[in-house]
Amino acid sequence: MSPDPTELAGQVSTVLRHLVLLLRRTVAGQPVTSQQYGVLGSLEQGARRMTELAEEHAVQLPTMTVQINRLEEAGLVARGTDPADARVRTVELTSEGRDRLRAVRQARITRLSRELSALTEEERATLAAALPVLAKLGRT
Repeated sequence: MSPDPTELAGQVSTVLRHLVLLLRRTVAGQPVTSQQYGVLGSLEQGARRMTELAEEHAVQLPTMTVQINRLEEAGLVARGTDPADARVRTVELTSEGRDRLRAVRQARITRLSRELSALTEEERATLAAALPVLAKLGRT
């Protein structure tokens, strides 16, 4: 019998919360917050409009503006204009921002790798088999 979707959703939510907190602790104490690293990750593929970033991160434009201001002051992002519409403000990673994002990603991978090495081979195989299903949840 298949698990009840509501009960399963609660369990998945709890597990994901613990994993997110684990990853956040990896960068705790740094001048850039986990949320700001999320914004940097959103810029990895190229310049984005401020409104797109706000929508993606489910915040109001003024909130995103505050985050971008802080990242710009830290030298991690630069503002520009949309070539198709000079009135539109865009944001892109600086080389320092790209380097910082890579370093944080590597620190998170290192931390997760330590945690995963404590699992049995069978547990790691089960997790690997579940990844496509989890990825599918994020796309709906």
